[in-house]
Amino acid sequence: MLRQFSRRARLEALLHDGTRPGMKEFSSILNSSAESPRHTSSTSLTPIEAAEVLAQAPKLDDREYGALLQYLQHTGRLFRHWNDLPHPVNSNVLPTHARRPLQIHQGEHTFSCQRSHRGNSAIYFYNPLAHSHATGFIEIIWQLPLEATLKTFIIIRPHRVLPVQEEERAPFINYPGFKARIFDSQPSDDSELVIIEPHHILTHLTTFQRPAGTYGIDRETLVVCLALDRGRK
Repeated sequence: MLRQFSRRARLEALLHDGTRPGMKEFSSILNSSAESPRHTSSTSLTPIEAAEVLAQAPKLDDREYGALLQYLQHTGRLFRHWNDLPHPVNSNVLPTHARRPLQIHQGEHTFSCQRSHRGNSAIYFYNPLAHSHATGFIEIIWQLPLEATLKTFIIIRPHRVLPVQEEERAPFINYPGFKARIFDSQPSDDSELVIIEPHHILTHLTTFQRPAGTYGIDRETLVVCLALDRGRK
């Protein structure tokens, strides 16, 4: 333990010293990767910070940009398409670039993209456009400056619902107290992706992959349990 403490102390001294070639750049990379996931739904930014975020962020493709613009407009935020020229004075134009962090922190919980951490990506959420609740996996996380704050948006791939006759073969539909449901293990289509914000997340989920033939269902399935909320929300 003493050896590990010593090694860490020497490394931190080198990072802060900055006299050796490359150490300053290496330190900035470590600090940025450690800090970026801490941004959640709203973090204040100066104009210079907002410009730096956009300069380093990848571009949204046309489909992504259109979906985000539609979400903002449907939730009462009157942003304009960047190409809708001419723009009135002081109008809000949606930027075309967004960060794509692999995870964010909300309170004491970490929520990750599915490709980064499958367990942390399974969530129960509220869909503000459909005014309904659903379950799914976090597909992508976007962060971009809007009105002097860094906003976070979460793209969800909802779990694919089984045909009623197949879902009824599993016992969960008869025992709602267990807060469990069975779904098709195949991911939903891209056209079904849902955009939400961090405050729309209700809880993590537990998921259990089941092979074809389980409960007499001739396809691979996914059992989802949302009892982790323990009545908090």
